[in-house]
This record gives sequence, C-alpha cells and structure tokens, in this order.
Amino acid sequence: MANFKKFLNKKFLFVFVFVLILAVGGFFWWQGRETSIEKWETAEVSGKEDYIIKEETPEGKIVENKKVGLIYKIPKDWVLEKGNPTRFYSPDTEFRGNTSVILEKGCKVYIYASYIKTNLDTLKKYIDADFSRLSLGIKLDRFSTIKVNNYSVLRHEYHVKNLGMEYISVDFPSKDKLYKILLSNPIGEKERCEAEFNKFLETILINPD
Repeated sequence: MANFKKFLNKKFLFVFVFVLILAVGGFFWWQGRETSIEKWETAEVSGKEDYIIKEETPEGKIVENKKVGLIYKIPKDWVLEKGNPTRFYSPDTEFRGNTSVILEKGCKVYIYASYIKTNLDTLKKYIDADFSRLSLGIKLDRFSTIKVNNYSVLRHEYHVKNLGMEYISVDFPSKDKLYKILLSNPIGEKERCEAEFNKFLETILINPD
C-alpha cells in the first residue's frame, strides 16, 4: 500500500508539473501573439494629449509620448496644427481652400502610434492589400525596406493625382506598438520636402528607456 501511495504521489506531482508548464507556456504564448489584422482598424490609438513638448531648443521642439515610448524633434519654425504635436508643417505652407489636408505649398508631417503587436511581414501584407484596394485613386510609386536609426521600417512613396498630392509613409512595429510617420506635399515639392523629412526621421527614438 505504501508503494502504491508513493506511485500516486509521483503521478500527481508529474501531472501537476505538466499542467504548470502548459499554463506558463500558454501565458507567454498569449503575451507574445500578434494582434489579428481584423482588429487593426479598431485598435487603440495614442491620442494627441499623450504627446508633450518636453523642451524647446534652437533646433526645434522635442516632443515625448511616454505611453508609447516615442521621442522626436519638430524642426525649427515648423507650425503645430491647432497646437497638436502630432501634426505640423513647414512655415511656408499654404493650404487649398479651407482644408488643412490638401497643400498648395509646403510640407506636412503626421505622427500615429497604435497599440498593435505585429511584425514587418504581416505589416507589409496589410499595407499591400490597402494599396491594391485603393489602386483606382492612389498610385504607388516606390516601396522599400530601410533602416531609420537602426529600426527596420517599410517606406511607401505614392501620389494621388486628383488631389495633386504626394506622400511618403514610414511604418514600423516595435514591441507591442505600431508607428506610422507620414509626409505630405504638393506634387512638384517632393525633393525639398523629402530632404526635410529624412532629417526629421533621424531624430526619432523608440522606447528610449
């Protein structure tokens, strides 16, 4: 009987350890799994109130969003749209009509950060599907995978002829966040706006802590 009890105790211990391993493994799998694409459209986006102007320097404004671990420097003399540090434009910008989206002149940058966990491959499939769906109105000019401050990013250059606008979108995941940085400018001003945009990208830091 004693031997039988020992056998049962060993068997129980084995089952307990096995279940514990499954539970721990399941927890880390849950933590590590990606956000399904179906949930991207409704994923939480870090609001403009999360972006704080941390410092004013001779080179421009340093903006920080602690919630998503993002720091960047808005170029000197660039203007915030209605005080919003996630939307800013060059001092020579002129808008078409009453809109702040379509430009007659100048360069404008948008910053987005959402709580999406993914990787570059999944991100590329998602963006490619978007361009395919919108191909009647948007023309993709160039795609590349590049490095920005050691981050691997997807860079899409495209234009909307009917609006007379060109765009460069830089998209990249980091840990459980997805970041998008978008440049817009009128057709014909790409060269100088792209140069400004590239200098701006060099100021970006992700998860600096």
